[in-house]
Amino acid sequence: MDKEKIQDILNHHEPGPLDLDHRFAVLVALAEVDGEAHVIFEKRSILLKNHTGEVSLPGGKIEAGETPKEAAIRETVEELRIREEQIEILGEADYLVLRTGKAVHCFIGILHDVVIDEIEPEPMEVAYVFSVPLKIFLEQEPEAHIIEFKKDKDEGFPYELIPKTTVAPFRNVQDRIYFYKEAREKEQIVWGMTAKIMYGVARLLRKGL
Repeated sequence: MDKEKIQDILNHHEPGPLDLDHRFAVLVALAEVDGEAHVIFEKRSILLKNHTGEVSLPGGKIEAGETPKEAAIRETVEELRIREEQIEILGEADYLVLRTGKAVHCFIGILHDVVIDEIEPEPMEVAYVFSVPLKIFLEQEPEAHIIEFKKDKDEGFPYELIPKTTVAPFRNVQDRIYFYKEAREKEQIVWGMTAKIMYGVARLLRKGL
């Protein structure tokens, strides 16, 4: 056993969750509206293949050789069509690991010299942008609903290799889906993964605000 080599590997390793297919990064972009902090959200374009028409935060997939922070900034610049120097990153919040094998890193930042109503986003990705006061997330708990994903047995799985007393890996999976329903329009309700991220951000910020 080469202890030094193992030690060197661990010294240069940043621990992370196992079995991830993709990593993404989003930005909770704050801008001032009438003297009040608002969070900018996107209504995703109907031209997109995935999550069409959903409400999301600016962000996307982390590319090879890119840090999560760099990805969050790049995607925000591309989607909102603003300049990188207009983005001030304040820090990173907790990240979300999905049951689908994806991780979403979340950064909080301020957009400077940006008027939300004047943003002209990239039309191939974003239908339009809108904002929700930050205080809504800080002062109100989201509506939560439990959904259960049924797991049927796979005929090709080698169940015979697993002790008959083992049941835990084959239990049905439950998830808690959040909804913030205070948007001006029904189609702007913040829900699902985006609401779960905002719920985490709100819990973090409440510690000091």
